[in-house]
Amino acid sequence: MNVISFIRIQKVLFSQARSPVAEMKELIAALLGVLALYIPVGDCVQEFEQRPMNKSVIEGQNVMLECSVRDLAGALQWSKGGIMLGLNPSLPGFARYSIISNTPSQYNLMIESSRLSDDSYYECQASPAGGNPPLKAKAYLTVQVPPEQPEILGYRNASTVALSPDDNQLIMICEVRNGHPAATIEWYRNGNLVVENVRYSSEPTMSGNKLMTARSTITISNIADHHNSIYMCRAKNDALGNNWMQTFVKLNVLSPPGTPEITGYSSGQVIREGDTVRLLCVSRGGNPLPQVKWYRNSEQIDISYTTDSVDARSLNEYTFSVRREDNDAVYRCEASNTASAAPLTSEVSLNVYFPPQSATIRGGGTPVKAGQQVTLTCESSLSNPKAVITWYSRGKIITANSDTVYNPGNNGGFTSRSSVTVTMSEQENNAMYICNAVSDNRAPVATANVTLSVLYPPGAPTIEGYSDSDHVVEDRAARMTCKSVGGNPTATLRWFKGNEPLVSVSSTSGNMVTSELSFLPTPGDNNAIYRCEATNSAINLPLTAVVKLNVYFAPKSVNVSMNPAQPVSGQPLNLYCTSESSNPPATIVWIKNHDQTREIRGVTEGTRPAPNGGSSTTSRLEIMPSSSDHNATYYCKAKNEYINKSTSDGLRISIQFGPVFEPSIALIEMIEKESKTFEMRAVANPTSITYTLYKGGQQSSSFTPNNGKLVISNVRREEAGNYSLKATNSIGSAYHHFQVKVKFPAEITRFQGTVYANEGESASIICGVNGNPVVDNMASWSRPGFDMSKTNQVYSNSERLSQITIHDLLRTDSGKFICTADNKVSPPKRREASLVVRYFAGIDKSRQYAKAGGKHGDTVTLTCKAEGTPDMAFTWSREGEQLQTDSKFAIRSTSASSIFDTHFVSKLTVRGISKADYGTYTCIARNDRGEDQFNIQLNGTSKPDPPYDMTFVNSTKNSITFSWKPGFNGGLDQEFQIQYQRKGSTVVTTTSIDVDKSADRIVHTIKGLELGHEYKIDVLAINELGKTWDEQQFSAKTAVSSGSNTGDSATPATRQSGDDTPVMIILVVCIVGICLLALNIALIFFFVRRRRKRLSHNGTSNHTNALELYAPGKENTYPMYPKTPSDEYNSYGTYEKNMDDLSDDFRNYEHIDQKSTSTHSSNIQCNCYTVRVSSRVNRGSCCLVPESSGSSGQPMAKGKSFLKMETIEETN
Repeated sequence: MNVISFIRIQKVLFSQARSPVAEMKELIAALLGVLALYIPVGDCVQEFEQRPMNKSVIEGQNVMLECSVRDLAGALQWSKGGIMLGLNPSLPGFARYSIISNTPSQYNLMIESSRLSDDSYYECQASPAGGNPPLKAKAYLTVQVPPEQPEILGYRNASTVALSPDDNQLIMICEVRNGHPAATIEWYRNGNLVVENVRYSSEPTMSGNKLMTARSTITISNIADHHNSIYMCRAKNDALGNNWMQTFVKLNVLSPPGTPEITGYSSGQVIREGDTVRLLCVSRGGNPLPQVKWYRNSEQIDISYTTDSVDARSLNEYTFSVRREDNDAVYRCEASNTASAAPLTSEVSLNVYFPPQSATIRGGGTPVKAGQQVTLTCESSLSNPKAVITWYSRGKIITANSDTVYNPGNNGGFTSRSSVTVTMSEQENNAMYICNAVSDNRAPVATANVTLSVLYPPGAPTIEGYSDSDHVVEDRAARMTCKSVGGNPTATLRWFKGNEPLVSVSSTSGNMVTSELSFLPTPGDNNAIYRCEATNSAINLPLTAVVKLNVYFAPKSVNVSMNPAQPVSGQPLNLYCTSESSNPPATIVWIKNHDQTREIRGVTEGTRPAPNGGSSTTSRLEIMPSSSDHNATYYCKAKNEYINKSTSDGLRISIQFGPVFEPSIALIEMIEKESKTFEMRAVANPTSITYTLYKGGQQSSSFTPNNGKLVISNVRREEAGNYSLKATNSIGSAYHHFQVKVKFPAEITRFQGTVYANEGESASIICGVNGNPVVDNMASWSRPGFDMSKTNQVYSNSERLSQITIHDLLRTDSGKFICTADNKVSPPKRREASLVVRYFAGIDKSRQYAKAGGKHGDTVTLTCKAEGTPDMAFTWSREGEQLQTDSKFAIRSTSASSIFDTHFVSKLTVRGISKADYGTYTCIARNDRGEDQFNIQLNGTSKPDPPYDMTFVNSTKNSITFSWKPGFNGGLDQEFQIQYQRKGSTVVTTTSIDVDKSADRIVHTIKGLELGHEYKIDVLAINELGKTWDEQQFSAKTAVSSGSNTGDSATPATRQSGDDTPVMIILVVCIVGICLLALNIALIFFFVRRRRKRLSHNGTSNHTNALELYAPGKENTYPMYPKTPSDEYNSYGTYEKNMDDLSDDFRNYEHIDQKSTSTHSSNIQCNCYTVRVSSRVNRGSCCLVPESSGSSGQPMAKGKSFLKMETIEETN
């Protein structure tokens, strides 16, 4: 192990008077340079620090193969399966591969999201170099892939395998696919591991694929011994760890059931209809337990069986209510399972008792005369057993003609039939004969009866509800009743109108029969004969009763006519009305146009006979018609006063009359150019009317009368006036008088477009208007944002003229005043008048325009800005000679684009400047109101002039806004930096800003400040030649609340030279630095002596190369930022190297070091380089030896290392 043999500090750190901050920076740089001396050196023979090792990884996970080589001399790279991955650490072409190095000797291979394709040999290789042998080390990466779920081929997981006891053996295969490595498979029976009769094999899932499929086959013999056994296959591979996957099946050995047994009924047992029977069928044994089903007469009726695994039986209980159809029915029970060849059965046949449901009697249903015989036959419905029939009459048993006859029927039942014969006599009238049928003493009785009848005639009929003195009303419901008492059978009543039979409703109460006739009388029923007849089977001719109707009815219509046929206004007109038949006669009244409140009585001219026994009435009405009667309808109303019912009809009359105007508009008001149509219609008969328009007694064509409509198109103001419209037909004429008024919107008729006036004087603008209607103040003046209090407005109604006067004109008063004309007829009309205030404000003599600069051969532009109106004229001169545009000079001046332009610019461009062009140029600006001139100095380039006129604008709780004016830019592009420091803090913040370089004043906001603190603020102007700043320092304070502050929160402050850094801190840093320096000198002295002893022992001499450390340059005395550099500090194109720059320079040392070192077996040579050392020290990893002999000329010893360090400050 070698150490540094010599250190030479070339320059004393504190050789010159410097500021404390500068001294502290140089001291820190020197101390950090000393720390760089601890660089390990020694023999450089490459060897493995860590060899790669075999690893396993689950697919999808990341894995790292470690490899570390000490004193690497050659090139280091990885290979995969013999394929080199490349020397580039990013391994292009292998997206998931990368090299990870935490130390210079590490070269670890990181594989992300591993795949099965990554399963291979990997080799870390170091190539030979400089006599070093090659290094190689292999490791295998196994990529583990979890297999798929195991599967017992042919069976689903948790399924049951049905087996016959006759089967000899069962072979099952468990397969586990797509695992790497192949899965391990185990078989278990009822939780116990099975190893006998088990075969295992594995093979690639696909050719060329590393995924494996594993199979395990188990053979099972003596099937009957394995009933209800559970066989489980479980599997795993290394990717699953201790997590097993499994699947299983259950073995089931089948057997047939036993013969079913029926309980709940015994053969021959008597049951009755309605009883509840519970039949239970039980079948024992069998695997699986059998299905048990019930059948009735071979029809399946119940399959809802239950099983009892404890007693190994199946049961089916069938409960039902017995019906008569169940007699002789066969109930069969069947038991079967998958092992039975055919169902096993048991059955029972039922014996059901049921009574007859009914009994019926034939005969005796119709009346007969005395002496005739009637045979009565009684028959019962089916029953089991056979029913016995008994006859009864008047409470006594009647003997049947013969024995009961029995006939078999369905369901094993029988019908019974018995007959008796009765001779009719008067005593048998209404006698009841009863038959009872009963099957056994517990059964209900079925019974039937019949009543016998003997014939005799009814009583004479009578009519109620109407008499000869009564009347009925048409269409009003009427009712008459016919009654007859006695007779056997009772009478049949029927109604007739003349000989026409009528529909009626009959009813019987005891021996009285009633027939009710309901009808709506019609006029044809007046004087009609209505007859009621009573008959029965005991008489040959009907008995009758009759009535004659008197019907009141109204007339159905009226007939209306007039004379003459064509009435004329003012001539008499007779209207006639004749009603149709009415009973009693109708009365007639007249009604005009449906006005029911006014009935007009005419003259009745008598009645005459009419159809249906009624009378017809005639009435006459005489009127004197007028135009109001035209198209009027006169209705004749004929009314039957007794029944309050009437009919009517009307006659519409057309009266010939002269024109009559309907109500029309008398005053028309319109807006000029408006078009409208007005209704001015006259009515007349004949309807052909001619319209004529008159104005002032003369016929007019201003408007168009068109069939009762007045069409006014694009009305003009001259067409206003009084008009008359005449309507004429063949009978006469009529007039309608109206007035037309034409409105038109206010309009501006006189106007001044532009008014010029001098600053300080007054200006007047006039605006003349016209319109209808004329309103007060029809014209007014306005200007948005202008103080109208300094104006005076006068409006004359007679002249319709508005004048505005603006007093004490200011240059800012230039602008547009708006005259608005409005009389509320349409949207206001507006025109703008331009007021131009003439003035001359002179040339802008700001600092940035007082100078111009450029290098030899450059093109430079001088800028001259002037303010005033009207247009501005510029001239340029130099030393009294006016300049013109030529090959040397170009003059470009702006002109007014509008009358309100007040700012004008003239630019003088000097091409290809030389020393002779430097000097003073004069710009002259003039207009009607004045003249001014400005001298501009043209020089070479320089540092920019300082910004000036720093002004506080606003502040918030975390920001300060301020502005400044830029100075002359030195003839170069300039930028601005903002530096600010909170009062009481040593932290200075510097930021560069982008600004509008053409702006006369720049506004900037500093954000992210602290609440309620005062800040010192500087603005630096920078170009490529240097920096400048305003000597008057600017201070401002942030707001103490969330609002903004625009008050006096800023104060100027005199710039302080020196440093704000506390003296105590500087003193402490210096003492610590001195102590560290003394410690390092002692260490250096110790290592120098030690090395001299070694060299003297080895017989070698020392030689040195220099490692030079550059300390920072001279600091400016102002602490907040580096100031303008002096002329002597310009060697590197910058004012100084900051600490970060030096750090970057030193980092380059490592790359130079590696490239410049060569090693061989007999002699080791290393180059030593001069570098700049920053505050951050990076240790080297290569041994450094002299490239040539030292001062003694002797060669250096092999494998030795020397380092020479210097701290150097360069100046010109």
